[in-house]
Amino acid sequence: MDFFEAQERAHRRTHRLVVLFVFAVLGTIAAEYLVALFITGYAHNSGRHGRHSYYYDDNAGPIVTNWWNPQIFTGVALATLAVVGGASLFKWAAMRQGGAAIAESVGARALNPNTTDLHERRLLNVVEEMAIASGVPMPAVYVMDEEPGINAFAAGLTTSDAAVTVTKGTLEKLTRDELQGVIGHEFSHILNGDMRLNVRVTAVIFGILVIGLMGRGLLYSLRYGRVRSDRKGGGIALVLAIGLALLIIGYVGYFFGRLIQAAVSRQREFLADASSVQFTRNPGGITGALKKIGGYTLGSDVLNHDASQFSHFFFAQAFRSNFGGLWATHPALGERIRAVDPKWDGKVFDPPEVVDVAHESFAQAGLVHGAAPPPLAVGIAEEATPPPSVWSRPPAPIPFKPTQVVADVGALTETHFRNAQTLLSAIPTALREATRDPARAQALVYALLLDGDEAMLARQQQMVAQDAGAEAAAILASLRPALAGLDPAARLPLLQLSLPALRSLDGAALDRFATTLDELIQADGRVTPFEFALQKMLLGQLRLAQAPARKMQFDSFDAVRHEISVVLSALAYVGGEAQAASAFAEGIAQLPVIARQLVLLEPAACGIEQVDAALDKLAVSSLPIKKRLLVAAGHVIAADGTITEEEGELFRALTATLDVPMPQLGMADVSAA
Repeated sequence: MDFFEAQERAHRRTHRLVVLFVFAVLGTIAAEYLVALFITGYAHNSGRHGRHSYYYDDNAGPIVTNWWNPQIFTGVALATLAVVGGASLFKWAAMRQGGAAIAESVGARALNPNTTDLHERRLLNVVEEMAIASGVPMPAVYVMDEEPGINAFAAGLTTSDAAVTVTKGTLEKLTRDELQGVIGHEFSHILNGDMRLNVRVTAVIFGILVIGLMGRGLLYSLRYGRVRSDRKGGGIALVLAIGLALLIIGYVGYFFGRLIQAAVSRQREFLADASSVQFTRNPGGITGALKKIGGYTLGSDVLNHDASQFSHFFFAQAFRSNFGGLWATHPALGERIRAVDPKWDGKVFDPPEVVDVAHESFAQAGLVHGAAPPPLAVGIAEEATPPPSVWSRPPAPIPFKPTQVVADVGALTETHFRNAQTLLSAIPTALREATRDPARAQALVYALLLDGDEAMLARQQQMVAQDAGAEAAAILASLRPALAGLDPAARLPLLQLSLPALRSLDGAALDRFATTLDELIQADGRVTPFEFALQKMLLGQLRLAQAPARKMQFDSFDAVRHEISVVLSALAYVGGEAQAASAFAEGIAQLPVIARQLVLLEPAACGIEQVDAALDKLAVSSLPIKKRLLVAAGHVIAADGTITEEEGELFRALTATLDVPMPQLGMADVSAA
């Protein structure tokens, strides 16, 4: 299943959940309506003298004779929808800031990119490998320092604002292979659209819970004498009845909401486990982590009570399940282990009496050359990282099959993982370290735009000194030697790794960075495809990280046909005007619904500004439109059956601008496809 199918499946699950929660809210309204009928009858016992839907019996109290009262029902329904909707929107607003905000809300600490702690460096390396392999922006990384249990979660609304959080126990108790299994599991949630679904579920359940909290608040008000009563105690009795009703109804609705949440969450965990194994080709990694959870006393328990609302986010059961496991957000450990290893003998990890985590060597931590690959399977010796000289990327145009590449977008495969490790090992340490610091990350991006002409190079360096300061210019100069031998295919991955550091820039600093970026690109009076790709991808991802709750606005091909013509025309001219018409025809053949309405525009009508505006509109189109556009764009670029380095970067930048994982191009798996 490719990225687009996984996202569509997540949307279908969201729609089903919405239907289920609508029924839960309707049930809550019905229960409150019935209670309101009785309470209204009690409070207005004079109803026996007029035309009412009840009569009052001195012994039995209010007795309903007419079950339909539109005034009461309307009032109850509007009040319930206002409370549930308002509370859900409040919770959504708190979480729409992205994965980092969710991680910080449970007390997690942002990992220092320049940390010297071996366990933290190993975690960063593993997350970097996963990000490059899957083609998504490098997520923020957090650690829950006060949590000795083994657990982790991924949170966010899009791939651009995702955050991966692990507990201290995960860092200290797992081997590199086991850590890879856990992180691979979390990346599956990122790619499958589970994060946004989790956030929505949390918001809706909180809205239902607020009704119960209101009832509890009313009962507490009685406890502290905050309610006045008449001589017969009628006021206290009325508040008591309303409070108890809201408390019971709210928590009953919350109970069923949690049942829905748990049922959906359990099924997703099996898929994420399978995806992790497919990704790393090391079933012993994830099963080893699960066995350690079963072996240690604390297991996967999370002590921070604030995290209970996010229990369905976690890698394993974070809190004890109530009601006989009905609220269990994760399958039993034994079920998960056997799903991966059917021959499991039932034995879990037997922890030593003394766990020494202070004497792990640099090699044991998996940090040699920045990324030591895991074993291919259980029992197979660990392979050495291939040196940069054997990196399997040919410099000439490579075979390219657009449909295969698009189907490969966001896929979790072992080949992607190995290619990412190989690519990262080929990046000079100075450049990789530069991606982890905001000041150096900016200088690194500037350095990628430097011109080969000496006069232009001097002018660009002067621009950096004037706009960003002497320190930035000095960092830029220090990075130039390392960039000289950088393989061009590593340029966009370096930008991926730089995103967490660049996201930390405040508004003013980000504006200065964007201005300097634009000046460097415009310095020679022309914009190359790589320069456009770099600027569009980088700024687009940073904007999306700042406002991740981007709404889909176009779900019709007809609504964006002009924008599609602009993008495909621009790509057709990249290969030369002589072949532009035939290349464009190859592309529009993949869009039969609107093929007759698409026209090859003149070069002046599909320049940088027009393409920029077109991509902004296409970025808020539906997933089917994005998928077919990428297939068509791939056919335009590869009309001759191959793709050049420059065209490949342009294609990958196009995917990133559309908020789609960047595919791996030029690697062994693609060229052999």
